[in-house]
Amino acid sequence: MNRKLILLITILVSLALIVLTGIQAYWVRSAVEVRETSFQRSVADAMHDVMQGLEKAEMSKQVKRNLEYANLLKAIDSLDYLIYRETGKMPRNDGTSGFNYQRQQQWDEVFEDNQWKMVKKSDSAVMDFPGSHEEINGNNELSERARQLNRKKAFLLNQVFDEIFNSPFIPNIETRVTYGYLDTLISQALKAKGIRADYDFGVMSQSRNIMVIEKDPALREQLLSKGLFFPVFPGNSNPPHDFLVINFPQQTRYLLIQMSGMLIISAALMLLIVISFAVVIIAMLRQKKLSEMKNDFINNMTHEFKTPISTVSLACEVLNDPDVPKTEGLLHSYIDIISQENKRLGVLAEKILQTAILEKGQLSLRNEPLDLHEVIADVIRKISIQVEIRDGSISFKPHASDPLVVADRMHITNVINNLLDNANKYTPKRPLISVETDNLRDGIQVSISDNGTGISKANQKKIFDKLYRVPTGDVHNVKGFGLGLSYVKFIVEKHHGEVSVESEPGKGSVFRIWLPFNTSQD
Repeated sequence: MNRKLILLITILVSLALIVLTGIQAYWVRSAVEVRETSFQRSVADAMHDVMQGLEKAEMSKQVKRNLEYANLLKAIDSLDYLIYRETGKMPRNDGTSGFNYQRQQQWDEVFEDNQWKMVKKSDSAVMDFPGSHEEINGNNELSERARQLNRKKAFLLNQVFDEIFNSPFIPNIETRVTYGYLDTLISQALKAKGIRADYDFGVMSQSRNIMVIEKDPALREQLLSKGLFFPVFPGNSNPPHDFLVINFPQQTRYLLIQMSGMLIISAALMLLIVISFAVVIIAMLRQKKLSEMKNDFINNMTHEFKTPISTVSLACEVLNDPDVPKTEGLLHSYIDIISQENKRLGVLAEKILQTAILEKGQLSLRNEPLDLHEVIADVIRKISIQVEIRDGSISFKPHASDPLVVADRMHITNVINNLLDNANKYTPKRPLISVETDNLRDGIQVSISDNGTGISKANQKKIFDKLYRVPTGDVHNVKGFGLGLSYVKFIVEKHHGEVSVESEPGKGSVFRIWLPFNTSQD
């Protein structure tokens, strides 16, 4: 899969994700708006119940007040009757009263405080004495002055109770309800509608343009700007002059919590889609990279095999040519060439076998007691010729007092050989290689340092990946398959060891492997 196709797929899927995210966001927003509308409708229904509760309580008070007023009127009328009975005539023989008693009131409509009001103009009691309208003189037991005082007291009592119970003016809202009573009604109504959000409320007098009932004056501006308005006692005035204002400061948070289940599922699905897309794209890029690395591996392998095969083929043609004299020296020389190239082919075959081992990830170790100093010395003896040819040197400092480990001889030998071979190959000229051992953490540590080209920090994280080779631009002076260090890491970790590198470009590298004394086969 080429880069353009991957880029096109990435762009198309990204656009699809953006559109899908937009649709999801629009759907969530619409769901929140629907929930807000439903919330406000529930609040309105709850406030309607509150207003009904207030009106019922008001009606109950009015009925009680009217009953008390009627009882008081009866008491006053009885007092008036007794007074006039003592000052008037006794009932007649036919059962009728000696006088008739009636209360008469007159009202006038006046405009005051930007509204029309009913004002009592007069209130009087009228007595009618049938057959005689003369005043009773002082033959009674009470004096005229006492009778007048009693009549005046009765009349004043009548006026006082009449103004208390039958005043035509509606009292201010703050005298009719209290903050605590409203809070109780609102709380009960909201809970009945399933609303348990925190709220703030107050009562606004539109005619006086003031808040007459409120909890905290500091919240007044927020309450008036964001609150919902509902008329209080709408049946008492037209238009209403007092409004209940209620606000839910955490309304959005409350609604989101109510919708948390749906939102979490939606977000989880979107996240799953994004992660799946990212995994697919990463897998495609890795597959492309792996394909390129395998192609490079095949090209390098073909080139590496081609050279010794051509050399062996040429040597065989010379030996088979009847025109070439077959001297002992010539035969020995060509046989030696064939032997060296055969060994080279064996090394290349070993590299391919290492590839198979890494690909399967399965390996059976043949662990045995192993003197690591002996293994290192043997590998140095074999590779020192290649180093000395380049005017270099290898030094070995066996500081470990206990070099014995339980490990697989063949694979540990290959690990040491790969590290020394890399140290030689990646040093441009005069390689100076040092090998040291130390006992550390119930095991042995082998450090191999060189004066080569070094490795950047970015590449140090990748050099142990399979088929990875440090990029060198258009210069390819060092041949290889990119398998050596990945094989080293695999074998060391298979022995429950550790491998690390310290390096700076232009200052060489230090590779360290640590192996425990006792390793067990997986």
